[in-house]
Amino acid sequence: MENRKQFAGSYLELFTSSMFFFIALTFLLSWLTFFSPYELFENEDRLSMMNFVLIVLFALGPLMGILAGIAFDTLPLVYNIPSFEKTTMRHFLQLNGIGQLFIHVGIYTGKWSLFVELAGIGIILMCLALLTLTSSAMDIVKQKSKSGEVGVFSYAPGLVLVICASFIAISWFTREITGMIEVGVAFIVAIFCTMMMSTTLLSHFNRRLGWNATNSGTLTVRFLTLLVLGIGYVVISFLRARDMVSEDLIDVWFTLVMMNVFFMMNPLKVIRFSIGNYSKPHSRFVLIGYLLLPLLSLVSVAPIWTGHGGLANIQPTHWLLIAYSCFFIVCGFAIYLHQDHLHSSPSSRATHWHLVFMFLASGALMTWTLYDDAVLLDKEYMPVYTWIAIQSVASILLAVLFIRDTLFPADNWHRMPMFYDRLIENKD
Repeated sequence: MENRKQFAGSYLELFTSSMFFFIALTFLLSWLTFFSPYELFENEDRLSMMNFVLIVLFALGPLMGILAGIAFDTLPLVYNIPSFEKTTMRHFLQLNGIGQLFIHVGIYTGKWSLFVELAGIGIILMCLALLTLTSSAMDIVKQKSKSGEVGVFSYAPGLVLVICASFIAISWFTREITGMIEVGVAFIVAIFCTMMMSTTLLSHFNRRLGWNATNSGTLTVRFLTLLVLGIGYVVISFLRARDMVSEDLIDVWFTLVMMNVFFMMNPLKVIRFSIGNYSKPHSRFVLIGYLLLPLLSLVSVAPIWTGHGGLANIQPTHWLLIAYSCFFIVCGFAIYLHQDHLHSSPSSRATHWHLVFMFLASGALMTWTLYDDAVLLDKEYMPVYTWIAIQSVASILLAVLFIRDTLFPADNWHRMPMFYDRLIENKD
């Protein structure tokens, strides 16, 4: 039992570094918008490549750091296995952090050729960071018979990490081939992110809360559906880049991808247990990220009727899904886990509504910025100024939420999180 408990609490190091990089990414996007010498809005190829680099930076950087922290902290407890090697976490953190730094420095140099070289190094280092998690992922795969409430989603993401690292690296090295950059973006958004979101939702609603929001017997079929839709989206993204299919098909298919994640849960049961007389304690961050999915689906198909304005080669809902729905779900789970370590009563936990409203407001402003080409192309920057201000403050406040217990640990912080100790007792 002790060798499972010794790594519990290790999430703080990964969460803290992720928050610092998240703040750095916010300022990087601000600099690119107002001071970039790359003429991105006049050069579609450069804009596509920068979009790919930034999505890799966000998904494999801060987002993956939080997911890794959750995994290192809880999976040995859930699956009754020895703690992962401490060196594995350190290697992941070092490679991932250095990779992000290379990309940041590359962008700030202001020289396109140097940016491409440094970004390439950064992407490869971040892909190698994913590969360092392979042995730990295989330990979970060997325990798939104990997957329980999460089913195939308990171990499939570990296998996807290897494929994801390879796919992203290949997309970068073959970027001169028309459509390969779009393939890399589509893979990250439609397969990597949706699988991580599905796993996190199942882990929260099914395992942590015990709501039985999804029949575990149907999870294999649901996983295959997610995979088929994701692969299909990757294929049509490649075809769209070559003008072989319409933009409308991209919009509709991505809507199907998001709605499939939404119906991964039973929405009626989730809403019933979240709101009203039958409501139970839960993470409102996770709930909001979940309920954003149908809204983002409407945003995705809206251009079919309103027209495909905005920036060429950028799908706004990609960023909205990663930066808001996915981020809400992953951060919500992380905050709830942190509160489990504080052993605070689930019914009395703070919601941090100020963060919720600030992130939602910044998401609305990002939607405006990306869909209205007048904002960036005609330099009507007021929505961007407001978005940057709100996003920056919200990011800093969220970072403080995690960092304060790392630098100034509270007396009531426990290495063993509540609920998970019961899992150990039951298995022992």
